[in-house]
Amino acid sequence: MNMLVAALLFQAAQADYAEAMKKVAARFTGKEGVVIHLGDSITYANQYGGWARSGKGKTPQEEAALKWMHCNDNNDSDGWFLARVDRPGNRSDTAVSGIRSYEFLEGGKGGIPPMAEVVKKFNPQIGVVMLGTNDVNGGRSPAQYKGDLTKIVDLLTANGTIPIVSTLPPIKGKDDAVKAFNAVLMEVVKEKKIPFIDYYGEIVKRRPADWLGTLISDDGVHPTGDHGGASASSEPTEDNLKNSGYLLRGVLSVRKIAEVKAKVLDGARRK
Repeated sequence: MNMLVAALLFQAAQADYAEAMKKVAARFTGKEGVVIHLGDSITYANQYGGWARSGKGKTPQEEAALKWMHCNDNNDSDGWFLARVDRPGNRSDTAVSGIRSYEFLEGGKGGIPPMAEVVKKFNPQIGVVMLGTNDVNGGRSPAQYKGDLTKIVDLLTANGTIPIVSTLPPIKGKDDAVKAFNAVLMEVVKEKKIPFIDYYGEIVKRRPADWLGTLISDDGVHPTGDHGGASASSEPTEDNLKNSGYLLRGVLSVRKIAEVKAKVLDGARRK
């Protein structure tokens, strides 16, 4: 699949996710505003939630969305807390360093329970998912990844949880594999009519040829925190968004969650 076709698939999927997700939201029975972040070390990192918790330059709408999602409550209702809190096993309550997508479903790595138990425990209204980097590095196939991601999305929607899936960021020396994984992620987005964050696209749009060492750290995998005068909690100016990979991811997540709230949940309440 070429990138033009992939982009068109994304556009088509985003045009119609609201109606599909309103049907998912109608099944939700938990506490309003609980938004969890499911992933690996890129989600477990404290910097991921830096802008949400204490970042500069938020709009009133973004501040309101963060209050709605219990940001800085530092409890089981606060998904930013659940993603970063340290638990034995190099993990948090919702993210595990080095985990692959099938391991997240099965549980066990680092002592994390199976995903079904995590979802049952926290019963989120929205679940932000970014898994797959360790699948790429582990030599798994795009087809295997698509199967796992489909199960993850289905598990969330069966709970009445709206999934927001994120494309994988670039990996040093593995751009073709990352593109292949992101292509099948696009297929899931289209098939399931779910919202997404195109983290990969936002990185390469800003740094098409020099993302390594700027938005992605020199290890070739993890986003940067402090770089080029920007940090994970800096004001989201275009210059800063070109220099801190965690700032970029955090801002994109907050804005997408706010968008889904406005398009799906607020609209449902107004009816």
